[in-house]
Amino acid sequence: MKAKLLFLFFSVVMLTACAVGRTTESRGLENEAYLQFTRGTTDAYNGGVYVYVDHNKPFKAKVNKVKATKVKGDTYVIKSGKRHLKVVYKDRTLYEKDIILSTQETKRIELP
Repeated sequence: MKAKLLFLFFSVVMLTACAVGRTTESRGLENEAYLQFTRGTTDAYNGGVYVYVDHNKPFKAKVNKVKATKVKGDTYVIKSGKRHLKVVYKDRTLYEKDIILSTQETKRIELP
């Protein structure tokens, strides 16, 4: 009987010792890049511009003001890789170009 109790005790101890404690998780960088639209003065594009990425449905983007030291403003997430970018304001194409974006890169587009 003592042997069975001793066996049961050690079995419980061994099972609890093998329980999963802390786990760690590692992730790679997301497959995304960022766009930022700038101009010397923001008054030129009131209401924002429409941005077409790879001829998909457009999204509305705000044009940020360029400061001498840094640019603060809105950034927009798109997939990284080769992309066709077209920026339109009031049916006028301001920017159209094929660009290549790497993962986690922020591309600043300077509008005329």
